[in-house]
Amino acid sequence: MDSDERPARIFFVRHGQTDWNRTLRYQGSTDMALNENGRSQARKAGLRLSRVIPCRVFSSPMLRAYGTAEAITEAGAADAPIETMDDLREISFGEWEGLTYPEIIERHASDYRAWTETPFSSSPTGGESFESVRTRSARAAEAVKSACAPGAAILVVAHGIVLRALLSSLADAGDSSLIWRAHLDNCSVSALDLSRGGPSLAFLNDTNHLRLDDEKIGILSFPG
Repeated sequence: MDSDERPARIFFVRHGQTDWNRTLRYQGSTDMALNENGRSQARKAGLRLSRVIPCRVFSSPMLRAYGTAEAITEAGAADAPIETMDDLREISFGEWEGLTYPEIIERHASDYRAWTETPFSSSPTGGESFESVRTRSARAAEAVKSACAPGAAILVVAHGIVLRALLSSLADAGDSSLIWRAHLDNCSVSALDLSRGGPSLAFLNDTNHLRLDDEKIGILSFPG
């Protein structure tokens, strides 16, 4: 297939594990760095992505995302500099940040119930609305799309909720309800293809690289 006919592929990586991920605490706008396991996860994601060598790398400026992007590029996955984008920051969870699920239920039960049942019309206690996240992710989507020449590979490193919003914008997914319910593991890889015929989801939440020794990751290919 001619390069002008091949779709651009955008790879999305959720950041690696932090200590608050490990203890199941809500992070949001709290700027946590990767822990040792998170750095290992990011290296493995980089070894996986070294098969495609993205020509542009976009990252949230937050420590856990930027540290993941650094580890990915250091593992040989890209020669391009990391371009930070403030619109890729994670949602603010307000008063829930630093709390576990049982602690949130104990202190903010009605707010949490409303947010999980109607996330597009409710917000975390003192936090950011999903509509706000969708608005800024739509701006990020336009910037990412502008980098997508036919046949190009683009990498975006960010956070669970903002990545769902970004995927929704890029995939023209309407009310986002299906992608909102999708689960994205730490250092999972997802991908969206953009072609003349429109966007299509290539795969979601691929974590096969995290279960292999480093020397075996190179044999893994991506779907499609």
